[in-house]
Amino acid sequence: MNSIRIAVPGRSDGTSGVTHFSFSDQLREKGFDVRTFRREPWRRELGDILLVYGTLNWHPQVKSQLYTTPRDKLPPVVIWHHEPLPPPRASGQFWPWLDHREILKILARSPRATDPYTNYWMFRRLHQRRLPDWLYVTTAERVEFLRERGIPAELLPLGHYPDQGRDLGLERDIDVLLLGGTTLRRSLKIAWLRGRGVNVTALGDFHNPEYWGEGRTRLINRAKIFLNIPRFARQFTLLRFALGACNKALLVSEPLYNSAPFVPGEHYVAADYREMPRAIQYYLTHEEDRRRIVENAYQLTLEKCLISHSIDRLAQRLRQLAEGRSLENPDPGA
Repeated sequence: MNSIRIAVPGRSDGTSGVTHFSFSDQLREKGFDVRTFRREPWRRELGDILLVYGTLNWHPQVKSQLYTTPRDKLPPVVIWHHEPLPPPRASGQFWPWLDHREILKILARSPRATDPYTNYWMFRRLHQRRLPDWLYVTTAERVEFLRERGIPAELLPLGHYPDQGRDLGLERDIDVLLLGGTTLRRSLKIAWLRGRGVNVTALGDFHNPEYWGEGRTRLINRAKIFLNIPRFARQFTLLRFALGACNKALLVSEPLYNSAPFVPGEHYVAADYREMPRAIQYYLTHEEDRRRIVENAYQLTLEKCLISHSIDRLAQRLRQLAEGRSLENPDPGA
């Protein structure tokens, strides 16, 4: 039997091309014929199913095609979206303010815009066209938000993959490490913590290869505490938690809306900013307590948070679509 052809658009916005993991290669290992393309709309010869990983906003030609092409002229469309969305009502959070860089991207209609509003507007317009055929998002919070607005979505976590790292047994000479892109929110929180005596090392640049692969693994292995300050308040990112856990640094985070399967107090330390300096100092000086939580998070990540589990589910869905099976919308109660 011929392998199923999957067309996957690649980023064409001038970024370095670094991705979380070898997405296309993992699908090829499942027997799919994956064909990537850039700066052009989908064509039949590229593949029988269109699979978008990340956000559709990165692919303006494909997005325009989905907005305007008659539905019967399009292939089955699957989106695995891992960028932010506004918070669900149950979180009690206000919709977030954007910093000036994110606003400028919106005004410029940049394909690099990944803010919650750009993503939500995109899904509203797709839903009006009864697209995509199947939508996956990476956190339960995002599933909840979309279903509140009548947009079917299913949870498909973006978790641990082998290249995220491992315990190297290095001397942990960095007290507190925050690794991630600079945002106004993060900068203000870091300044607040430093002003209260917390020694935060803040690093991160998407385009810098030193903060990916083996360089990143060695860096996190030097940290006692891996600090989580989300891009938007209370939003959980499993990928970041898995990154700290597999390198055996203690995860310390501001309180999150829904961090499942990570449980505060068992797999990480949750503290608001008034409590965080005291919590950090405690775990820096109580190594046994720190190691207990680190080990819990490490075991959870390797047992229940593997990206391979999500790839298996995605592969099953792609085969169903290729075989023309009728698919129901994701169960709102799942």
